[in-house]
Amino acid sequence: MKSLSLFGLVFVLGLVQVGCGTSPGSQSPGASIDGSHFLLSEEPEGAVSVIAARESAEDGTPIVLMGRVGGTANPWIEGRAAFMLIDPSVSVVANGTDSTEGEICLDDCCADERAGCTSLVKVVDTDGNIVPVDARQLLGLKESDLVVVQGTAKKDKSGNFSMLATKVFVRN
Repeated sequence: MKSLSLFGLVFVLGLVQVGCGTSPGSQSPGASIDGSHFLLSEEPEGAVSVIAARESAEDGTPIVLMGRVGGTANPWIEGRAAFMLIDPSVSVVANGTDSTEGEICLDDCCADERAGCTSLVKVVDTDGNIVPVDARQLLGLKESDLVVVQGTAKKDKSGNFSMLATKVFVRN
């Protein structure tokens, strides 16, 4: 009977521990990742704009890309070190506003135009996996920050362009 009671107590304690998850004040799994490993203290040379990269970059080639965080209503990939970058020559204007050359709105009417001047940037670790920490926390990024990212171009046969970044320089 005592062994049955002891087993029951251990079982209940195990359920409580599993059910409660992390205790208050504990860190999430990605919180232990040091973002400074991905930040550059000096701007790399040879940066090209998002528009130029979309036109000339080849899949798998090294590239240095410059742009502003933005180009969509929410440029962040929640819980991942990934974000949208828009060409620095393009400004985003409020929906319903008439846009002039170099301006783009976030309405559906401008979706094709936006696709030609934006890129998804995925910050990856040494194994090529997206870092599992929000880019705002990992790198201290904010929307509209001007950044220079260093890494590898990803381009598929349809012309979709993204970047696997290993290093980020925040120009501001």
